[in-house]
Amino acid sequence: MLKFRIYFDKDAEEVWLKEMSLKGWAFKKFLIGFYIFEECEPGEYNYQIDLLDNWKGDKKDFASFMEESGVEVISQWYRWIYIRKRASEGPLEMYTDSESKIAQYNRIKKFFRLGLLLEIVCFMIEINAAIRTGSSLIWLLTVFIGIIALTFLQMVWKCNWKIEQLKQ
Repeated sequence: MLKFRIYFDKDAEEVWLKEMSLKGWAFKKFLIGFYIFEECEPGEYNYQIDLLDNWKGDKKDFASFMEESGVEVISQWYRWIYIRKRASEGPLEMYTDSESKIAQYNRIKKFFRLGLLLEIVCFMIEINAAIRTGSSLIWLLTVFIGIIALTFLQMVWKCNWKIEQLKQ
């Protein structure tokens, strides 16, 4: 089965993947908003998504390391990784203490802040072009870039909120 979704919030995406597993659909692969699923036993897998600090190492070494602990690397997109574990083998939680969860959300916040900065620069360039040309197409692109920038800003705020909740 092929599904298309766009998520910026990894927690919401994890919930959706778990719901799909509960319905008997195992997540198999991801590529730019497209999710491929295969049939499975309902609730067979638990999923987690993580943003790696960097990706300088060998992907096969990382996958081997994860498999030793019963975790399968399903898909990777840039620095985002999707992992799963059979529910019968216990919960899947890479970060069990507040400090590691805070570090995770700080990485995600940093990622989205960089994206926000780039989108703001693109927005300023596009708004300048839209004003100069008056082109409806360029105005439409400017609005689209503005929406992406606002979405990234929302993710930075969400990460800040989650970090504050974990600190308390």
